Amino acid sequence: MALNGAQGTTIAAIVAQHVAAHGSETILRKKDRGIWKAVTWSELDGHVRAIAGGLSQAGFGRGQVAGILSQTRPEAAYVDLAVLGAGGTSLAIHPDEEAEQVGHILRESRCRLLFVEGEEQLDKTLTIRDSCPDLQRVVIFDMKGLREFDDPQCTSLAAFSAPGAAAGGATLSPDQPAIMLFPFGERGGRARVLSHGDLMHLLGSAGSELGLRPGDERLAVLPMSTLMEHVFGLHLALQTRTISNYLENPETAIENLQEVQPTVFGADAEAWTRLNERITRAAAGATPVQRTLYRWALRAGGRGGVSAGLAHLLVLNSVRRELGLRKLRLAYVCGTPVPPDVTSWAKALGIAIHRIDGPSPQGAKVDARSRALMEEAFSET
Repeated sequence: MALNGAQGTTIAAIVAQHVAAHGSETILRKKDRGIWKAVTWSELDGHVRAIAGGLSQAGFGRGQVAGILSQTRPEAAYVDLAVLGAGGTSLAIHPDEEAEQVGHILRESRCRLLFVEGEEQLDKTLTIRDSCPDLQRVVIFDMKGLREFDDPQCTSLAAFSAPGAAAGGATLSPDQPAIMLFPFGERGGRARVLSHGDLMHLLGSAGSELGLRPGDERLAVLPMSTLMEHVFGLHLALQTRTISNYLENPETAIENLQEVQPTVFGADAEAWTRLNERITRAAAGATPVQRTLYRWALRAGGRGGVSAGLAHLLVLNSVRRELGLRKLRLAYVCGTPVPPDVTSWAKALGIAIHRIDGPSPQGAKVDARSRALMEEAFSET
């Protein structure tokens, strides 16, 4: 990795340590044309180095901002790590933002380089780039449909990357900006900035609280523009050697959940509400006997005891398998609380949804810095 700094003091330094110690171990997967393709730590390092080389050749460095306008995918992770290692600030923009708001974000952040997913996000960017004076280059992940496209300010990720280039490291300080967050859909919204010190503090606090461990599996279902995915998803997974599985596309989330059967699931309240609604609809379309069994199983699962064990054996284990949560041992959220009825439903299935920014248990030590950082990140969103 392109980084100079004390051991373990930045996410890039932690990744570099894992690359050295666990190079052949899988850390990412992406479903492509029906097949889950694995990426090892060494392969991830190669992708990051190539992008870091491109950043160096573009003159990108300390204090500058690079944006990512894309669905959550491995290329976005590679860019994020390369930008952080180069001493820049990583800005993930929600892929559903309208062009006008994208322009506002690019101007407010003084974004110099923008990485876009493909033709749709490129079209959005081209409509507002003239109003973004700091934007110098647009780099495209997926060139599908753009074979004949020619613009001197735009290039493909493959052409931008420089695998043989000397990436050049950056000495990073704890107070240096690391990631920038803008609230989705909030016109004129202001940026929230986390320094490298903030980022490592959040990771340390969440890591000890949640207990992720090497070999855990997760499915990345949220946009990288959220604190939940950017920090408590991608970065926490890299720190703990949890394997990140990336959706084939947003429409295949349930299918991919069923295939991966993750052991940990970091999501938001909306994701849990949708899972609950999916099973509720399925139950409504079942036979009268099946509906009765499902209602009995939920009541028994909520009460606990011997009847709960029988309910899981007869009904609830199948429900969890259908949701893709058969192997789940840890569920966590932050931000908007999960509705009480959905929390109770999940509890009946044997799933306790942990809120990492929720009230501390009575007598527990409160991490005031983490709470303050999360409150700031989620304010007015």
